[in-house]
Amino acid sequence: MTERRWDAIVTAAVGLVILVILRVVLTHAFNRWADRFAERRSPDAVRRLRTRLAVLRKVILATVFVIVVWSILGVFPATEQLARTLLASGAVLALFIGVAFSVPLGNIGGGILLSLAQPVRLGDRISIGDVRGRVEEITLLYTVVRTDEGRTAFVPNSQMVTSTVVNRSMAETDNSVTVRLPIGINNSVGHARRVLLEAVEASGGAHLDNASVVVDDVGERVTWLALRGLAPDDAATDDVAAELREQGLAVLAREGLLA
Repeated sequence: MTERRWDAIVTAAVGLVILVILRVVLTHAFNRWADRFAERRSPDAVRRLRTRLAVLRKVILATVFVIVVWSILGVFPATEQLARTLLASGAVLALFIGVAFSVPLGNIGGGILLSLAQPVRLGDRISIGDVRGRVEEITLLYTVVRTDEGRTAFVPNSQMVTSTVVNRSMAETDNSVTVRLPIGINNSVGHARRVLLEAVEASGGAHLDNASVVVDDVGERVTWLALRGLAPDDAATDDVAAELREQGLAVLAREGLLA
């Protein structure tokens, strides 16, 4: 094995170690920073900080990764000459400017814009197109949303910054709960509303204050109902929503109302 290949292997190994250590250090430092920040700031401010830190960590790691790859390519004469040519001509800068806002690399620019402008934050309940749910993560490419139906949706960041996003958390209290449930298009909405509210009243672990049921959407064969209310202050809203969803599906099935 030639000396240049050994140099490339060593560079790759060192770069990998640096990336792993940097990821651990940044995660620990950012978590401690957010925890200390949470002691003297509101939950809303903590959400904003955690969102910025999460995206910043990914940007730093991605930048270091590019540097490591560039260093490995610089070991070999052919790729080293290419790197020098690109740097000398300014092609690298032009390349990044040209693709930063195009698909799919435009999602990276969208992720950075989301962390700065923050129309959505980690933990927010949002609606974008047909997707409704809670934001679990903002990566460099996608925003991960846990939908009200219990599914995981990956929304491209470019879509998040170019489409209309409804952020329900900015107008709701932190303990608000919304569960979407389907019934057949020909079934009685009033009947479904009555049995769902009765189930909420009879529930012990998933009780809601100010519970209501409204028509949220209508499809060709399905009417979507939204069961809304406020969870107890000491309850985890995600757990309450999961239990309500399970109980709601069960009572709708028992009454023959499911789609």
